[in-house]
Amino acid sequence: MKALSHAGPDLAILHHILVFGLVAMIMGERVLLRAAPLDVDRLGHLDAGVGGAAALVLIVGVSRVIWGGKGWMFYEANPFFWAKLAVFGLIAAASIIPTLRFIAWRRARKADPAFQPEPADVARVRRWLGIEALLLLPLLAFAAAMARWPF
Repeated sequence: MKALSHAGPDLAILHHILVFGLVAMIMGERVLLRAAPLDVDRLGHLDAGVGGAAALVLIVGVSRVIWGGKGWMFYEANPFFWAKLAVFGLIAAASIIPTLRFIAWRRARKADPAFQPEPADVARVRRWLGIEALLLLPLLAFAAAMARWPF
């Protein structure tokens, strides 16, 4: 077993795989919201995957800071690290409304198997997922800048 101090490359690979999985699942939610009829249960399960992947991205990211080799001082002084964390927080905040709607839709589906959300509600959730997707752009840009800092 590798010593934790040499876990940097392994953690980096895992971190990147999780981030790409997170992006794919967010895009998958947007695609599923175009379907008619809407598969509310599938959306709920996919959204749970988004939450799980986001938690793992955070855990592995913290592990990279601790055991990744660059050391806390690199991150502490890196403005792009803090910008990336802020955008990650914004994405998490933007995900609250879709998650709450998916939970409500699944409850409504349990009560009425024929339930379908109102088109306006679906459009609102798609907008929030669009915001999440757009916020991924600065997140990825900050991640690239963070790795190359100081320029």
